[in-house]
Amino acid sequence: MKPLKIGVIGLGAIGSRLVEILSREFHRQGRIAYLCDLRKEKILEIRKKFAPQARALSWQRLVASSDLVIETASQEIAFPVAQRALRLNKQVLILSVGGLLAAKDLASLLEKTKGRLWIPSGALAGIDGILAAGAGTLRQVTLTTRKPVRGLEGAPYLNEKGIRLDAIKKPTLIFEGNALEAIRAFPKNVNVAATLALAGVGAEKTRVRVFASPTYRENQHEVVAEGDFGTLRAEVRSRPSASNPKTSELAILSAVATLRKIFSRIHLGS
Repeated sequence: MKPLKIGVIGLGAIGSRLVEILSREFHRQGRIAYLCDLRKEKILEIRKKFAPQARALSWQRLVASSDLVIETASQEIAFPVAQRALRLNKQVLILSVGGLLAAKDLASLLEKTKGRLWIPSGALAGIDGILAAGAGTLRQVTLTTRKPVRGLEGAPYLNEKGIRLDAIKKPTLIFEGNALEAIRAFPKNVNVAATLALAGVGAEKTRVRVFASPTYRENQHEVVAEGDFGTLRAEVRSRPSASNPKTSELAILSAVATLRKIFSRIHLGS
C-alpha cells in the first residue's frame, strides 16, 4: 500500500512527539509530508530532527494536500480543520476535542463525507465501556479530575473567579458544572471532558468536577457512569508530560494507539 501523506497542525508537546514517533515507527505506512505551526522556528526544528522532507504550509493547504491530517493545535482551530478535511473526504485525527463540542453541523457533515474522523480516548480509561453502555440506556456520567496546581496555570476560569493557585494548600474543588462549561473554563486542561461527552450522554448532561492541590503529583481522572447495564467506574493516574505539565503522558500514548488503529487491519474495542 502506498504510504499516506501525513500533515501535522500544531507542533507543541503532543505534535512534536507524534512527528517523532511517526518518523520512527510508522515510516512504512505514512510519511510526514506537511507541517503547520505559527512558530516558524518550531517547524525548522522539527524538520531538522525528524522530517527534513516536510513542507511548511498553511493549515488550509495542508488539509487539502494530505491523506491524513493530525490536529494538535487548539480548540479554536479543531472544528475548522475537521470540517475542511471531512468535506474533502480526508482522514482527520483531532486531539483538541473540546473544539468539536459546540459544532452544530458535525453530525450532518459526518453523514455526507467519505472521510473519517478519529478521536483518541486521551487520558481516560473506560471510553469503550461508555460506548457499549450507550448502546442501551445510559443515564448518568460524571468525571472527577484532580490536577497538580501547575497543570491548571493560565486557565481562563481562574482569572474570572479570582482563584489564585498559589493560595491553594490542600485538595480544593475549584469547578463543578457540565462538560461544555468545563471545556470553556479549562480549554487546555480538561480536554477529556469533551471526549467523554461525545462518547456518552452529551456535553450538557455530562457532569464534571475539577480539584486542584499542590499535593497531587499526577493527573487523575475518575469516570463513573450509571445505566441499565449497571455501574461503570474507571480511574487513571497519569504522570504529566515532561515537556508540558498541562498534558498527561497517557494522552500522547493514546494518540499513538489511535495511529496504530488507523494503520492496522484489525480494530480492537468498541
